[in-house]
Amino acid sequence: MRKEIPSESLDLKAISLIMLLSLFWGGNSPAMKIALRDMQPFILAGLRFTLAAAAVWGWAIYSRIPLSPRPSELPPLIILALCFAAQISTFNLGTHLSLASRASLLINTHPFFVALMAHFFIPSDRLTFRKVVGLLIAFSGVALIFRESIISGERSHLMGDLILVLSALILGAQTVYTKRVVQDMAPIKLLSWQMSFALIPFYLMSFLFEDPAGWRISGSVVGMLMYQGILVGFFCFITWTTLLRRYSASKIAAFLFATPVFGVILSWSILGDKLTIWLGAGTMLVAAGIYIVNSAES
Repeated sequence: MRKEIPSESLDLKAISLIMLLSLFWGGNSPAMKIALRDMQPFILAGLRFTLAAAAVWGWAIYSRIPLSPRPSELPPLIILALCFAAQISTFNLGTHLSLASRASLLINTHPFFVALMAHFFIPSDRLTFRKVVGLLIAFSGVALIFRESIISGERSHLMGDLILVLSALILGAQTVYTKRVVQDMAPIKLLSWQMSFALIPFYLMSFLFEDPAGWRISGSVVGMLMYQGILVGFFCFITWTTLLRRYSASKIAAFLFATPVFGVILSWSILGDKLTIWLGAGTMLVAAGIYIVNSAES
């Protein structure tokens, strides 16, 4: 008999907390764009997740959560770490070449890829009519963003956008693989080893492809590293995991439609990214599509 997992009804406090997480996640792309002014993509990823991994390990030790992996857990952890490194590296590189507003929007298309891949690899998570409608709406929003890239003639933006879609694809695959092969692993153990193993390719790629002469330690770099490493990489994960234990995953995930909206608004207000009618329409369509897909099982 399958064990039933009780879920509490969402209250105002829980909804407010989910929206706060969406705000913090939405600020990730603007923060990355600011830090990339003085640092290069690979070393920035290494420094960010060194901080995040240290915080996660510290929390696990404080909470007395065992982190030693079993031998059977090592192969999936290494695969996930490589996916994680590839996803973060492409996100940083794509954000560097594109705009923060577009990065916020395009990276949040990953539920599109999750739904598609889950249909083929997770028998209990098939596509439904409602999900297909949501995916088509989100896809039309992405199409508007690429239409603007092509018409504007900004080749760097177009290349950055393509790399960001690749990052979203990798994130989707990583999500499906995690659900398929490591469902019995404690989330904090998964995150701690995934981050720790990923530090090797981050620093290796920085050593091979980046010039330290282009690095500059500034107040903005330190501030953004603290924001991304501690607030986003650690606090948001711990809070999200706690919420998942108490509330329905599909119901709380439906509120994540606000993340790309917050990202575009923050990019405009902090960085001065231009808000065009195509970007605005694309943002609304992607947000609506994410909401429909994630609320399909509510």
